[in-house]
Amino acid sequence: MNDVALDHSDGSTSQPGSPARLPVDTRSREDLGSLEVADQVIEKIAGHAVTLVAGAAAAPRRVLGVNVGTAKPENAASVRADVNDGVATVHATIAVGWPRSVQAVADEVRRCIRTEVTSLTGVRVDHIDVEVASMTVPRWAEPRVS
Repeated sequence: MNDVALDHSDGSTSQPGSPARLPVDTRSREDLGSLEVADQVIEKIAGHAVTLVAGAAAAPRRVLGVNVGTAKPENAASVRADVNDGVATVHATIAVGWPRSVQAVADEVRRCIRTEVTSLTGVRVDHIDVEVASMTVPRWAEPRVS
């Protein structure tokens, strides 16, 4: 077998079987362009992040202050987000499962939203409001109707 050096367009050479050398892009990030993440993307990610927290669920719909339906832990929570200059502000409306601590669940929801949004999008989350719209009661704790 011939060991012939390979010539590359940039003037470098390499031997067969040696790892290929890729050119290094020396331009700054600003020269390469920018990425804008829409508010709706942050809302979807944050809504899903609520489903990852034990004791948190999407709040049931409300009509005239009365719950319509039930809170469902597998549903994404209602979330509003506002992204400006790569920094997000988030407002999530959730339900908390009884007998969990509202404060502990809200703190975990904030941590999970911040982690998920930042890791998936690179957007920094500056402020997170968590509104607890209802408390869900397990079936065994509901009063019986005779």
